[in-house]
Amino acid sequence: MSVFRKYLILTPYFPTENNHVGSYIYDQAKAVEKLSKFDVEVIKLVGPFSKEEDYFLDGLKVHIFKVIDIPFFILPGFFNTLNSNRICSFISERFLSIDLAIVHAHVCYPSVFLANALSSRYDIKTIIQHHGIDALQLLNGRFPIITKIQNSILRRVFIKQLNNIDLNVSVSKLVEKKLHSYEEYSPISEYVLYNGVDKEKFYPFKEKPSETYSIGCVANFWPIKDHINLIKAVESIIADGVEDISLRLIGKGETLEKCVNYVRKNNLGRYVSFEKERAHTKLNQFYNELNLLVLPSYYEALGCVLLEAWATNTPVISIDNQGFSEILPENELENLLASKQDSQSLKEKIMGEYEKKRVLVFDERYYITNTISEFLKQPIFNL
Repeated sequence: MSVFRKYLILTPYFPTENNHVGSYIYDQAKAVEKLSKFDVEVIKLVGPFSKEEDYFLDGLKVHIFKVIDIPFFILPGFFNTLNSNRICSFISERFLSIDLAIVHAHVCYPSVFLANALSSRYDIKTIIQHHGIDALQLLNGRFPIITKIQNSILRRVFIKQLNNIDLNVSVSKLVEKKLHSYEEYSPISEYVLYNGVDKEKFYPFKEKPSETYSIGCVANFWPIKDHINLIKAVESIIADGVEDISLRLIGKGETLEKCVNYVRKNNLGRYVSFEKERAHTKLNQFYNELNLLVLPSYYEALGCVLLEAWATNTPVISIDNQGFSEILPENELENLLASKQDSQSLKEKIMGEYEKKRVLVFDERYYITNTISEFLKQPIFNL
């Protein structure tokens, strides 16, 4: 039997040794384990045909649970009764019900259904954490006609599930505001938990590079990330005669080829490089090699990479009215927020930092030990 009560994490995203998706959830899990009197275990939710098996990651036990579902986000929740019975049996078979106190679910579907199924069976408290502006995941469908028909149904079903959770957590006020745009949404309790940074992973080196002004961006190549306007902003800066500048892009995705072709067509290869993804633990080196990190995404709940780069005292530029704007110092809003899908605005903000060539001292409130310490003061943890 556990010495402490059990804190169970339900999540579709969690890293392995070879895949780093969900590293922010891992950091949060380790912080809860370190700062509380809970035994933390993880259930990773995967598709029915996944070949993943249970594993340990730095002392955390990760259990694999296969969710039975229709592919392509068609009628999510259709097998809810079946999956609810299965998760309860899974918990019982793995002896996870012993001393179970908290179930912390991440991302609305399918996690919220499973969390509520467990709370109907066990005397536990439930948390659901929302990581995206589209908290109900209504944009996930691949077939527009089906998505349009099912969304009104999903909205009612998902919100009913969220209203039964003890604590709804959003990664920014922007996400919380979006949830409240649904009239039916009436949470029992809610909290804004900004993704904190592990300062043992992300910290400044003593010196910054000096020969070339290096700009970086770490983001998957999706349309909303808007890499193309960042490339055009740098292109315009070069056209104005500023040549001691480089742009380093890390990521993969559907718009990568478009960006590569644009760089090739416009002879920007000397200035713009596309780099392979790297382990989350190796990003600190990358951030410390930069003079500036830019995330031009215009649909961003917060942006973990912005916090990580900032933790190395590297200046960061984001897009206005995104989650990150909530935590920037008031006197930096004009300097570090550009207009969305606007290469000229990005150019102006980049040139402002290029001329300063400064460091931007990190706000220690957003170290993960501080964000999680405050989170653990919530009434839900008074067990």
